[in-house]
Amino acid sequence: MEAAILIETGSYKRFDRVVLVTCDQEQQVQRAMRRPGAVEADVRARLGRQMPLAEKRKYAHFVIDTSGEKQDTLRQTRVVYDALRRIES
Repeated sequence: MEAAILIETGSYKRFDRVVLVTCDQEQQVQRAMRRPGAVEADVRARLGRQMPLAEKRKYAHFVIDTSGEKQDTLRQTRVVYDALRRIES
């Protein structure tokens, strides 16, 4: 399940594991601006209303940082995937 406010609403408690995917705020803005109809002021306001990533990290079992190169993101994703597969085995 993907949900921007899963932790903020307490819905995370319904899941065995939480994977938090992060990047820096400017990257969040740039990525959001690619969506049709995106308005930068609205994007920044929405991000400003969200819980800071540092707080969200406290609830995550795994964190994938997508700030860097695609290969690094893929490596981190593989590590999380492998760890989750071991839990289910």
